[in-house]
Amino acid sequence: MFNVDFGVRQGSVLSPYLFAVYMDDLAKLCQYICGVHIVLYADDILLLALSVNELQHLLSYCVRLN
Repeated sequence: MFNVDFGVRQGSVLSPYLFAVYMDDLAKLCQYICGVHIVLYADDILLLALSVNELQHLLSYCVRLN
């Protein structure tokens, strides 16, 4: 067992809203980067890029958002 000191509990009514707010910035970024795509469905994320460097850039951006 471990304590969770922050975040939203799974199944919370706030979870979908907070996920959408977080993902909105990432989805907007993907519109402007050529060759990078994001597929969002419910709480699943698929990141697609033409190169490893572009994918790393996108993942680094995700870390900065967090």
